[in-house]
Amino acid sequence: MILLGANMPTSVYGLYRSEFGFTPTIQTLIYGVYVAGLVPALLFFGPLSDFLGRRAVLLMSLALSVAGTLVLAFADATVWLFLGRIAQGIAVGAVSAAGSAALVEQEPTFDHRRAALVSTVTGALGGALGPLVSGAIAQYLPQPLRLPYLIFLVAFVPALIVLLLLPRGVRTARPKSLFQIPRVPAVIQQTFWLSSLAVALSWGAVGLFQSVVPSWMTSLLGINNLLLAGGAAALVMICSVIAQLGGSRMDPRASTIVGLGILALGMIGLLVVDIVPSLALLSVVTIVVGAGHGLVFAGGMKRVNAAARAHARESHGAILAAFFTVSYAGLAIPSILAGIAITVQGMQTAIIELSIIGAVLCLVMMTFNARAARRYP
Repeated sequence: MILLGANMPTSVYGLYRSEFGFTPTIQTLIYGVYVAGLVPALLFFGPLSDFLGRRAVLLMSLALSVAGTLVLAFADATVWLFLGRIAQGIAVGAVSAAGSAALVEQEPTFDHRRAALVSTVTGALGGALGPLVSGAIAQYLPQPLRLPYLIFLVAFVPALIVLLLLPRGVRTARPKSLFQIPRVPAVIQQTFWLSSLAVALSWGAVGLFQSVVPSWMTSLLGINNLLLAGGAAALVMICSVIAQLGGSRMDPRASTIVGLGILALGMIGLLVVDIVPSLALLSVVTIVVGAGHGLVFAGGMKRVNAAARAHARESHGAILAAFFTVSYAGLAIPSILAGIAITVQGMQTAIIELSIIGAVLCLVMMTFNARAARRYP
């Protein structure tokens, strides 16, 4: 639910640009700035959820999400868009570590793989439904920059009821500091970094579809329908969900390696679309990138969850906070760099450069993961 709300602005960034007159750089900064709230929230709420229990932190995240949604609904200047996105980022950060850990604790058989799958699938569904819902409402109903958020607020009522019924969960001793840089135990560091950096790359590819591709469709293909533009961002996440479900029985390391290879193909596909514009081809590329993201994200989450449960159960929330910190940095940084490149060099040149860099990085990370799998089977 909270991730759905955080992805609702995706479909209406073009309207915000027309309304407030900002550049592509500002657009991608608005998209990515919520990481400025998300990362500190992960570092604070991850350890806090180990101490207070998951339910308390999840209730806080819901309240913050409501606040961010209200700010965006009534924004009348660019600065309010930044503040609303930061509030959404804090909410996403709080729910990411606490929610994932809660799923592991509430899974009846303590099956960390199933819990990780549920976590990644529900997060991806939120990412898919956000731009789709807001795009439909903004395209076909009045007040496109306000009504999507106000309608969305109604959905918080059942979410609040579910959270109030959730058990408080496991609590640990109070940490020395509630705001701390999570320390990943040495025994799981290789698994952690191979997984989290791969996931960061996958989110970087998805971030382009959520921040840049809707505007790219308008300039490259002449498409002005908000639902269709939001549909591209939704399709990549829907395909991610399908890939996660279809690959749920894959070995997590194999899932990560295969997913990175698919992502590399998707980034090359973006390069082709930039040279030979085609909505059909862009749709195929979107499906490929979504599938690659789903396999990488699911594989990475399973590997980190398994390592944390086996070697550092008392710090599970903090380790997941570190995992999501790296992952969401991958979401924001490429999008912001894309906005700067588009402003300075133009859309076509920027997309070509980003596609090549993205494909190379995916292949490099795939090689590292494959070597580790052969060395430690």
